[in-house]
Amino acid sequence: MKILLCDSNLITASKVGSLLRSQGWEVFSASRWNKVKEILDENADVSIAFVNLEGFGGEEVMENIKKEFPQIKVVAYCGHMNIQLQDKARQLGADMVVPNSSVASQAHIIAKEVTS
Repeated sequence: MKILLCDSNLITASKVGSLLRSQGWEVFSASRWNKVKEILDENADVSIAFVNLEGFGGEEVMENIKKEFPQIKVVAYCGHMNIQLQDKARQLGADMVVPNSSVASQAHIIAKEVTS
C-alpha cells in the first residue's frame, strides 16, 4: 500500500517515513499542496495521507485532499495540547486525529487501523 506523508518538519517526516518503509509501505513525501496534488494525480492507489496540521499549510493540504481525493483516508496529527487544531481537523473530515508523539512511534499501527 502507498502512503503520502505531508509534513514540513524534516525530522518528523524522516522518522515517520523510515518507520513506515520498514513495515513495507511505499511512502511519498510532500509539504505543500501543489506537490501533494501532483503525487496523488500520478498515484491513484495512495490509500492514506498523514498530514501534520502544524506544518506550513497543513490545514489547506488536508482540506484539499478531502475535497479532491475523498477516497483517501487522512490521519491528521498535531501537538497533544492543541485542542483547537484537533477539532478543526475533525471538522475538515480527518478520518483519525493523533498527537505528534503517536505518529512518530506508531505510524505503522495507525496506518493498519485506519485502513481496516
